[in-house]
Amino acid sequence: MNSILGDLRYGWRLLLKNRGFTLAAVLSLALGIGANTAMFSVVNAVLLRTLPFPDPDRLVMIWEDASFAGFPRNTPAPANYADWKSQNQTFEEVAAINREGFDLTGNGEPQSVQAYAVTANFFPTLGVRPILGRVFLSEDDNPQANKVVVLSYRLWQSRYGGEQSIIGREILLNGEKYAVIGVMPASFQFLESYIALWVPAAYTPEVLARRGSHFLHVVGRIKPGVTFEQANADIQGIQAQIARDYPNEAGRVTAFILPLREQFAGDLRRPLLVLLVAVGFVLLIACANIANLLLSRAASRQREIAVRSALGASRWRIVRQLLSESLVLSSIGAPLSILFALWSFAFLEHLIPDTLKLSAKLSLDLPVLGYTLLVSLITAIVFGLAPALQASKLDLNQALKQSAGRAGTAIGGKRLRSAMVVAEVALALVLLVGAGLLIQTFLKLREQYSGLQPENVLTMRTVLGPNKYRDLTRRAAFYDQVLERVKALPGVITAGFSTTVPLEWKGGTSGFRPEGLTAEEAQATGLSYDANHRQVTTDYINAIGMPVIKGRYFDAGDTAQSMPVAIVNQTMARQYFGDDAIGKRMRLGRRDSGEPWITIVGVVGDVRQMGVDEPVKAEMYFPFGQITSQPWFSPRDLALRTSVDPSSLAGAVVNAIHEVDPDQPVANIRTMEEILGEQTAPRRLGMTLLTIFAGVALLLAALGIYSVLAYFVVQHTAEIGVRLALGSPQGSIIKLVVKRGMSLALTGVAIGLLATYALTRLMASLLFGVSATDPLTFGLIAGLLALVALAACYLPARRASRLDPLAALRCE
Repeated sequence: MNSILGDLRYGWRLLLKNRGFTLAAVLSLALGIGANTAMFSVVNAVLLRTLPFPDPDRLVMIWEDASFAGFPRNTPAPANYADWKSQNQTFEEVAAINREGFDLTGNGEPQSVQAYAVTANFFPTLGVRPILGRVFLSEDDNPQANKVVVLSYRLWQSRYGGEQSIIGREILLNGEKYAVIGVMPASFQFLESYIALWVPAAYTPEVLARRGSHFLHVVGRIKPGVTFEQANADIQGIQAQIARDYPNEAGRVTAFILPLREQFAGDLRRPLLVLLVAVGFVLLIACANIANLLLSRAASRQREIAVRSALGASRWRIVRQLLSESLVLSSIGAPLSILFALWSFAFLEHLIPDTLKLSAKLSLDLPVLGYTLLVSLITAIVFGLAPALQASKLDLNQALKQSAGRAGTAIGGKRLRSAMVVAEVALALVLLVGAGLLIQTFLKLREQYSGLQPENVLTMRTVLGPNKYRDLTRRAAFYDQVLERVKALPGVITAGFSTTVPLEWKGGTSGFRPEGLTAEEAQATGLSYDANHRQVTTDYINAIGMPVIKGRYFDAGDTAQSMPVAIVNQTMARQYFGDDAIGKRMRLGRRDSGEPWITIVGVVGDVRQMGVDEPVKAEMYFPFGQITSQPWFSPRDLALRTSVDPSSLAGAVVNAIHEVDPDQPVANIRTMEEILGEQTAPRRLGMTLLTIFAGVALLLAALGIYSVLAYFVVQHTAEIGVRLALGSPQGSIIKLVVKRGMSLALTGVAIGLLATYALTRLMASLLFGVSATDPLTFGLIAGLLALVALAACYLPARRASRLDPLAALRCE
């Protein structure tokens, strides 16, 4: 032990003498280890840390699979949920929830809040308890029961100041009194983090008999000792029987279960692992650079090492001494890396999905600190072992005869240094191509919305209370009066209301039947005859910027008294109506329900409404007021197209709304550009991080080439001096050095291209509009890397060509 401590003290003294080298190595390690620590903290929080529920591995989501309609993970119908709950043999509990919107009034400004209506067993299924009061009892989950509510911690603090007396107090939701019975912990969330409160679902028997309406989320807790596969087979068997019993409503619907962990973080698993591997590559490149520096230092210490060997030091003893210096470097870099990781947490928190925002916090807990310690130790071995083994392998006679100026030439580390430079270039190429593919993906995702000019569209949500605006005439009057005031504002081009603006609702479909198509013919086509349903006011489609491909927009003549009309998107027209949909008719509902025939008067361009990278789905738009049978699709979002900065009009628009109804809450005030930014934020952050990692890798690879060539010039100073003295032109010297460096760089590029071709295929699911083996990206990145390598080669080559021959020969 004393001997090891002595090696460490000696290594510390040597590093203090070479402060420039020490500073460069420590900073490289701090950056590399810190970046790895930071990324692992995200992976730990999102993918590894236990969910904040008792026995979370037994919690699953239960979904319908309606892939035939474009919904491979579909929200279940109430009747299907009721059958799963009553017929299963493998679950302790099966609970249902659905999202609700409420206008919260009284005790402050009107506020629009999002809520979950949940069955009474929801909280027991998750195994969570309130910090104040109680959760729902079975008697609360009844349509005739007194109305009660459980508040989120955030709403309790922000609106009610955290008052303990909130329990038992009545609050107004949509104008009705609800008694507060509980407050949940600050870290509790299920799915969305913005849910402000929970109310009893209180489903009626009529609701629980519906199989054509799909709007629930279902969570279950598997019984102890039951496997995931058994529970999945149980649900699938029940759903198969449902499909046989109800072929019209559920004939092609299947079901499956999904672990809650995968539900919360499944979409982020691959991106996070890609980033973790990428930052590991950066650390490897840093290690290769430090190893090259250590090889250079070892060359200058060849006589010292030879003397030690001559005095009886074994090769292992010399390796241990050199490794101890690497351990000292790594031990200095590790604390600095922790500071770097802490600094980066504010940025990396944006990688945490909304489903884990309240519970998954980035922190330096024991697993993260253990990971940092392990990486530091492995790093010290990686960058220290090869130089130590190489330095300890020498010819004593030759080493003792050589002068200090020639000591490095006896060390057989040239091939090792060259191999590390090749590896650096290859790894840098992998990261650069990956970054290039993600940059193209991000640009193409945004480019598809450029025709809408989202930067000129302002949106806001005005959910009309179901009690105050139950009457259709009163709703229409609200829309008309608001639009009259808003359109009169300076800078507003046009405005309209819609069920939802693009990207703000990933559901909302209803079935339809084209005229002349029988049920048997519809089944034979294999199509779903299901489309996104949007009810809009006259100018909405124009305001949002969707171009009319054929036909017309809605106009003032499309009223409740006129012929029912619709506008469909290109996908719906192509799938269901052939080349020309104008003039063709359809009826809402899957069977002859007595609904009026609706005539298609326009076809608009496709816009991805369900998500920036989700396939375009069939969409149909109806003038508000003509469709009264499905009031849940009534407009709620206001969209304005402006000729000025849309954000500058937000206050005036809100005032116009409050002139019509002072108590109407207004929420989600954003431009379409901001909505698009939110939807692409995770990809933008992943792209930014990978681009940063690739940029650092490129810089380190260039420095690696530069350092190897600089060392090459130093070792061949005498040879270069002789060449210059004999009349060799400077160009030949430059060519000599550049050829040496570029042969290494191009070898690295070739190896990197092969590795990248194999590895980028793993990124295919992260890409949009670009192939994982896009030849243009591969070619441009390879060319860029070659140019950077050429620049790194030219600097030492230029310095070599300007050597003074006499000074160079004196070195010999």
